[in-house]
Amino acid sequence: MKKFLQLFVVLLLVCTVSYTQTVQLSSQFKTFQQSLSAANVQFLLPKDFIEIKALHTAQADVDYAMELPNANFQVWYLVKNLQQWPKFKASEEEPKKALNNPDSLYSSVSLSAATNLAGKDNFISKNLPKEVLNVFHADKGKSYQLNLYDRPETSHYQYGLLISLQKAGTGYMLMLFLGDENGPDFYKKVNKAYYSVKFN
Repeated sequence: MKKFLQLFVVLLLVCTVSYTQTVQLSSQFKTFQQSLSAANVQFLLPKDFIEIKALHTAQADVDYAMELPNANFQVWYLVKNLQQWPKFKASEEEPKKALNNPDSLYSSVSLSAATNLAGKDNFISKNLPKEVLNVFHADKGKSYQLNLYDRPETSHYQYGLLISLQKAGTGYMLMLFLGDENGPDFYKKVNKAYYSVKFN
């Protein structure tokens, strides 16, 4: 049992060292840190990834972006805090004027993003299973496999994987993985950054 625990600790340290690296405190990252803190989210920059300039347009306002050099692969992040959202309960005087439950925004925002990136019928969506949600400390989540529009904003990448995660009463986050192939190599790259964020 003692040998097993020693081996487990060694493996844990190896995995941690291979997964994370020191983040340069750019102005973009400092702003991203503020969004992470507000939404109660942790972020670890995966090994071998470097920061790139995030996209800020009317169609896509990204908090943070990074790439795997010489691998034609990028990851974009969007994090939103919902803890200060107005109460959505209907009042007795105006029951029809209740606001939408903010905890449902993750679904509508991710669907809108998927449609904007790939078109209405050009993606496959799935609910994330409970065991995956538990890793992220999330309550709900969806994934979208995307055949992307050919656009300069997404560097003419062909394929994408959009992950949307929500924690009730806290916030939601989106991760977009971009690449030029939709096979094992793409998902190997995804795995390098898949667990870079999680709710506290």
